Amino acid sequence: MSLNPIERQRAKIETQTAIDAASLGLVRGILDDAAWSRAIADALASAYLRDDDPRWQSGFDGDSQLWRDARELILAPVHRDGTFLDIGCATGYLMECLQSWAVERGRRLSMFGLELSSALVATARRRLPGSADQIFEGNVLDWSPPHRFTFVHTGLEYVPAARRPSLVRRLVDHFVEPNGRLIAGPVDGADLATTIEAFERAEAGRETSKRTDRNGKTRHVVWCST
Repeated sequence: MSLNPIERQRAKIETQTAIDAASLGLVRGILDDAAWSRAIADALASAYLRDDDPRWQSGFDGDSQLWRDARELILAPVHRDGTFLDIGCATGYLMECLQSWAVERGRRLSMFGLELSSALVATARRRLPGSADQIFEGNVLDWSPPHRFTFVHTGLEYVPAARRPSLVRRLVDHFVEPNGRLIAGPVDGADLATTIEAFERAEAGRETSKRTDRNGKTRHVVWCST
């Protein structure tokens, strides 16, 4: 199953419309934070699962090199071997790629994933049967991890803007092990300042790394050590 460019563009528009509607519902008090998160997850899953392309299923529309340029940056803060939790793991393709790219850098990572969408969790477990018990279903706002992880990667857009500093604090306090790192992003320049602000308001400290792809687009990750 593969979408043509017109169908992909239509899927993007439909997804953004659903996200905008959920955000309006949150502002108006029709949706609480949990319902907003569920609406966003359902909208994304509906779009992702229309196409078998693993990059599309990971929220990316581009070729393999652009994908690597956009996502390998997540490994910039990875300074040692350990466990790695990918929050919002979708169908698990990013988990696979990060593990493979880490090996090229001389690092060994044991990968875990957390995803809110039941449909995406089921797909990820089918794709990665050997890691099925390391792919969890839950909302990062209230999910309790079975143990801490050396590295935790998340997007701050997974929670309402007002909750982002508290999410950073929650992940640092309850998810990341000592001498571990919390990694957020990649984000583009427009979202870099708000991501840094969330870390600073959480009193978590922060460092940044960046990478520019062949089209001249620069992305950043923001991270802190515990």
